[in-house]
Parts: sequence; structure tokens; C-alpha cells
Amino acid sequence: MKLSKLSYAVAVASLLTVGAAAHAEIKTSGSVAFTTDYKFRGITQTSNNAAVQGGLTFAHDSGAYLSAWGSSIDGLAGGAEMDLLLGYTGTEGDYTYDVGVMRYGYPGANEGNLGANPDYNEVYASVSAYGAKIGAAYSDDYFAESGKFSYVYASYGTTYKDVNLSAYVGYSKLYDDGKSFSVVKNDDNYVDYKVAASKDLGFLDKGLTGVSVEVAYIGTDLKEADLPGLNVDGSVVATVSKAF
Repeated sequence: MKLSKLSYAVAVASLLTVGAAAHAEIKTSGSVAFTTDYKFRGITQTSNNAAVQGGLTFAHDSGAYLSAWGSSIDGLAGGAEMDLLLGYTGTEGDYTYDVGVMRYGYPGANEGNLGANPDYNEVYASVSAYGAKIGAAYSDDYFAESGKFSYVYASYGTTYKDVNLSAYVGYSKLYDDGKSFSVVKNDDNYVDYKVAASKDLGFLDKGLTGVSVEVAYIGTDLKEADLPGLNVDGSVVATVSKAF
């Protein structure tokens, strides 16, 4: 699957930025997590079962970064998802922006079950300030070669008595290009949402600093007929993660 011209532009710009300031510091961060259900844009990727996840980011102080993230999954796309991100982030006053390109990969996927290659690319962009964030993503050939796709979302987060509270809503649009595979049957768009509360457990013991627990309610406006065999109703998802 080929990257779009915009994807190439983001990649080249990020690499040039790194080259121009090669002497600057590169910081490394990451996380590991266990979740009771991996839901991506409101849809379970694990048949409503648990998943183990992990990520690693290399951030250049110019704003360029490279990230890798993976999760166990359970479905037609196989047993694992491995994603790569190349992006650039910066601030202008109180506003933070983030742009980049992301590659979703499904190593070991059985293309025969899907009738197409599940791997795909997206370009993304977001702006955040004062706890609020708006963003968008676009793919010229979405999951399993299902055609053009766009996604827009908004979120807000705040802290109350050392508990992090957040709310999120997104809108997915699938464009009918006559492709053989449809991610969601009977409809070409849907809304997903999430409300969550999380807390760092460092207050219990210094050894638990960086370990957090999140409880979220995640769902969509889809119906059972849209994704036969999966529970598309909203459900509670619990996640324990460790940042390093």
C-alpha cells in the first residue's frame, strides 16, 4: 500500500527537522498496559476480551518523534497489531499542535479471511489547549483496502481531587469506492464515545508512581446488525498501565 503525497511530505519534513538539529537530545518514553477490552474508535479489536499493550517513543527536542505501539488482538486481522508513527509536535502560545503519519500493521494476518491486505496508513493532525483537543485523521485506503476514510474527534480532560476525568467523541466516515470489504455493514458512518476516570497509584506507595488505573465507558451508536457477532453496546473497560 503506497503512502499518499501528504504522508511523504510529513515524513520528509520530520526527517529534515531532525537532520538540521542532529546534536539535540532525543528522549525516550514508553508504557505497558493490560486492558479488559481493546476498543479502537469504539469497536472491540479483541472480541470483547482482554489485551496486553505496549508502546515506545523517541522524541527529538526539535518536536519530531517516532513511536511504535502494539497490542494483542483477536479477529480476522490475526493476533497482533503493530503501529508506527512519525510526527511533529510544537506549541504556539497556549496551543499545542501535532501532525504526522501512522502505519497500522497486522503481522501474521490471514489475508484470505479478509480477501485483502489489512495494513493501511493514515495522516493525522490535532490542536489542543486548556484541556480541550480537536483532531482529524484521513486514509486514502482504509483497513483491508476498503477505500477512503476520514475521522474527526473532540475531547476534554480535567483533574478533580487528583482524579483525571475525560470525555471524548469521534465520527467515522467510510466512503464507498466499490471495495470488496466493508468494515461496518449497513452503514457508512458512525459515532463513538468515551468517558473515563483515571488515577496514578503513586499515592499508595512510591514504588507505584507511574502506575495508573483507568475505568472508562466506551460505546458507539452502531446496532448489532452493523457488526454481527460482536457486542456493540456501550461497556465498561478497565485498564492498568505503567509509564516509564
